[in-house]
Amino acid sequence: MSRPPEAPPRRIAILGNPNAGKSTLFNALTGLRQKVGNYPGVTVEKKTGMIDLPSGRRAEVVDLPGSYSLQPASPDEMIVRDVLLGLQSDTPPPDLIVFVVDATNLDRHMYLALQVVELGRPMLLVLNMMDAAAALSMRIDTVALERQLGVPVVGISAAKGEGLDALRAMMDRDVEPSTRHFREWPAHLMRVIDRLERRLPERADLPQRARRDVAVAMLLDRGEDDALARHVPADALQDARMLAHRLDEFSPNWRSGDVTGRYDAISALVAESVSAPPGERRDTRSEAIDRVLTHRVWGPIIFVVLMGAVFQSVFAWAQPLMDLIDWAVSAVGSMLGQAMPPGALRSLLVDGVIAGVGTTLTFVPQIAILFLFLSLLEDSGYMARAAFIMDRVMAKVGLSGRSFIPLLSSFACAIPGIMATRSIDNRRDRITTIMIAPFMSCSARLPVYALIIGAFVPNRWVGFLTLPGITLFAMYFIGIVAAVAVAWALKRTVLRGGPPLYVMELPPYRRPSLRSVLTTVRERSLLFTRNAGTVILLITVVLWFLASYPKGSEAVRAIEAQRVAALQAGDTAQARALELRVAGTNLEQSFAGRAGRFIEPAIAPLGFDWRIGIGLITSLAAREVMVATMATVFNIGSADEDVHPLRQSLRDAVDTRTGLKAYTPLTGLSLMVFYVLACQCMSTLAVVRRETNSWRWPIFMLVMMNSLAWLASFAVYQGGRALGYGG
Repeated sequence: MSRPPEAPPRRIAILGNPNAGKSTLFNALTGLRQKVGNYPGVTVEKKTGMIDLPSGRRAEVVDLPGSYSLQPASPDEMIVRDVLLGLQSDTPPPDLIVFVVDATNLDRHMYLALQVVELGRPMLLVLNMMDAAAALSMRIDTVALERQLGVPVVGISAAKGEGLDALRAMMDRDVEPSTRHFREWPAHLMRVIDRLERRLPERADLPQRARRDVAVAMLLDRGEDDALARHVPADALQDARMLAHRLDEFSPNWRSGDVTGRYDAISALVAESVSAPPGERRDTRSEAIDRVLTHRVWGPIIFVVLMGAVFQSVFAWAQPLMDLIDWAVSAVGSMLGQAMPPGALRSLLVDGVIAGVGTTLTFVPQIAILFLFLSLLEDSGYMARAAFIMDRVMAKVGLSGRSFIPLLSSFACAIPGIMATRSIDNRRDRITTIMIAPFMSCSARLPVYALIIGAFVPNRWVGFLTLPGITLFAMYFIGIVAAVAVAWALKRTVLRGGPPLYVMELPPYRRPSLRSVLTTVRERSLLFTRNAGTVILLITVVLWFLASYPKGSEAVRAIEAQRVAALQAGDTAQARALELRVAGTNLEQSFAGRAGRFIEPAIAPLGFDWRIGIGLITSLAAREVMVATMATVFNIGSADEDVHPLRQSLRDAVDTRTGLKAYTPLTGLSLMVFYVLACQCMSTLAVVRRETNSWRWPIFMLVMMNSLAWLASFAVYQGGRALGYGG
C-alpha cells in the first residue's frame, strides 16, 4: 500500500519592529535548525528554520528583517513588503504571519501591526517581554486587543522561553484573517486607488485587500522600486506616477493622512487595552543607568574600558584552549610524519593540510570568545547606547549614528556590514559607510593579530591589562581612527554633504538570552571552521604544490652533494644544516617562492621578506589564509617531519642572506598595521561592486586602502629603525 504524499511544510513569517525580540523568538523556536542566505537579487540576509508543530505538521519559519512600515524607506523594508505581498521571488507569501511587538512599547510598535492586519492575511499578534511589562506594573488586556484587531493574541517572554508552548499551539491552528480597517482614505484618493487596482493582473495568491496595498505602493513609488517594476505592468506604473504627481500639485500633504489615521487608531487601542497610558510609564532604573552610560564624558570612557576588557579576555581566556589545540595539531602531524614513508603524499598531509588548516583552527577559541562578548552586549541593549555615543563622533565627520550599526557588523565581517548599509537612506552617507566598513578589524584579521602578538609581544601586565590585550585593542583602535579619518576626507571631497538627522530608539535593558548568545557563538565559530575546511584547505593544497615544485635545480643538487659528503664524513651537524639549506632553497626557487621574490622589492621597506610576500598574495582570497600560508611555508622549509608551532617558527626564522633574525617585534608591528589598513578580501570588493552597481568604488577602495596600508607600515618600520628599535 503506497503512503500518501507528505504535506508541504507550512510557511510562517516572523515580523516586527527592530528591538521587538523577533530574532530571539526565531532562535528559540528553530534552535540549531537554521539556514542563513540572501534573498535573490539583493544582499539582505534571509534566515529560515524548520520547526515541528504540536500536531506533527512541519513548518518553515522565515525571520523577516526588522521594519517600521509597509511603505518602505529602505531595502530591508522593501523585502518585508515584497514577501507579504507575494512580490519576492523564491519566497511565497506566508500561510501565517507571527507579528512580534514589545509589550512595554505597544504605542510605538503597533503602526506596522495595523498595516499587516489590513493586508487580510492570517496573523498572530505576539506580545513579547511580558515579564518586563509586569515589572513596570503594566496590565495588558489580551481579550480587548483580540476584539479590536480581529486576530489571536498571545503573551510570551522569548528570552526566558515562557509562553512558547502556547505560541506553538496557536501557530498550528488555521487562523482566519482579520476584516478590520483602521483608517479610511479620502474619497478622491479612494477613486485613484480603485483605478490603479483595476489595472493589476489577477493573482490567486493575492487577497483582494492586499491588491489595494499594491495599488497604494504604486501610488507612493518614486521610480526606485524594482519589485514593483517586475510585477506590475509598466503602463500601470507610469499611470500611478502621473496620478501621484497630480496629487502632489493639488494636495501636497495627501501622504500624511494615512499616518495620522493609524496613530489615532493606536491611541484608542492602547487606551482600552493597557491599564496605564504609555506616557505615564517610566523605567527609572533604565533612565538612571542611561544617565551614566550615555553621558557625554563618562559614556565614551566606559565604552573604551569595556572594549579593552573584551580584548583582554579574548587573549586571557582563549590561551589555554589555543595551547591545547596547538599541541594536538603538532602531535597529529608528528605521528603522521613518523608513520608515513617520505614522499610527496606525506609532505602534502603533514606540511600542507595538518600545518595549514590545523594551525588556523588554533584560533577558533578567540573567535568564539569575541562573539560571546559582542552578543552579550548586543542582547543586553548596550550596543544601541554605543551607537548613541558614537553619533556625536560620527556627526563630526558628516555621518550619523545610523552608520555605526553597519560598522559594528563589520567587526564580524565587512560583507554583512556593507549589506547593512542598505538601511541608510542618503546615498552619499551609504557609500561613505561602505568605503570605511573594511577598516573595522573583522574576525578574519584576528588570527593574524593573535599569531603575531603571540610570537613577538611578551605577556606582561600593564595595570589591569596585559601587553597582548593592549596590543590587540590598539589594532582595532587604529582601524576605527583610520575609518573616521577617511570618512572625514570623503565627506568633504567626492561625497560632500552635511550631517544627517538621526532619530533612534533605545531599547530597554534586557537580560541576554543564553540560548540566543550561544547560537550566535556557534554560528560564527562554525563559519570560521567551515572556511578552514573548505576555502583554506583548498588554498593550502594549491599553495603546497606551488611551494614544493619545481624541484631539483642545479643549486639544490650542489647543496645535496655537499650534504651527502658530510654524511660520509660523519659530520651529522653539518649534514643537518645542509639539509635545511636544501629545503629552504627548494622553497625559495618554487613557484610560490618566485612570486614572493617578485614582490619583495616593494615590501622590503616595510620589513617583510619574500616568505611574508607569499602570505600577502594568498590572503587576497581571505585574510585568515595568511596563517595557513605561513604554517605551510615554514614546515615545507624546515625539512622535518614534525609540525612545529608557527609562533616559534616565526621567532626562530633566519634570513638566509645575512644569517640574522628574519623577523623582529618591529616587523610584527609593521605587519599588523598593514593588515589593519589593507584591503585583502576579494569577496568584499565583489559585494561593494554589487551594492554600488559600479566598478569605480571597489577599485577606489582597493587602491586607497592598500596605499594607506603601505604608507602606514612604512612609517612604522622605518620610524622604528630610526629610533633604534630593530629591523
